[in-house]
Amino acid sequence: MAIVASLVATVWLSSEAYTIGWLDDAQQGLRDDGFAIIACYAVGLVLGTVLHSVPALLRGRPLAPAWGAAGLLAVYGAAVTGFAWLLAGVAPAMSSSRHRHDPGALYTTWLVCVLLPLAAVVCAGGLFPRRTAPDPVAVQPVRPDRSEPGPVALLRRGPLLVTGVFGWLIGGVVLILLLIAIVIKILA
Repeated sequence: MAIVASLVATVWLSSEAYTIGWLDDAQQGLRDDGFAIIACYAVGLVLGTVLHSVPALLRGRPLAPAWGAAGLLAVYGAAVTGFAWLLAGVAPAMSSSRHRHDPGALYTTWLVCVLLPLAAVVCAGGLFPRRTAPDPVAVQPVRPDRSEPGPVALLRRGPLLVTGVFGWLIGGVVLILLLIAIVIKILA
């Protein structure tokens, strides 16, 4: 449900961006494709966290670790957005030809790899991992008054870490190719 709501909100936000001054500026600064991807990430982060907070709250689970992790993911998204803003002006534009190796697609592909998989995990409830039954044989360390992991620990394990690593493995290669394309464009 969160994924569908995020996509609908992104389409609406992208279409309305032309009528709102600061959103129009953001859309021009990030290009249409970059703006849509970053908007989808931001909306998915918010909607995924909010929609999964309700069942967690009803189950009596603390929300602070998940919301703290969402805040850290927001900072990550802001850093990627800042870098994308810098690259958008110098990155090759998408061509209208049906060329298989269009360097203009590198900017979009990089953003898709490093942002959208994380937003999908958040929309799927990745900030609210299921509790596992404690192993009675294993020795449990004593942690006073802390039954839930903190925000950083939540990001360092499970599907968010795996998704982020794979996203950057692919996205890192694409980013290197994008930077090479930018250098070639500048030197040409």
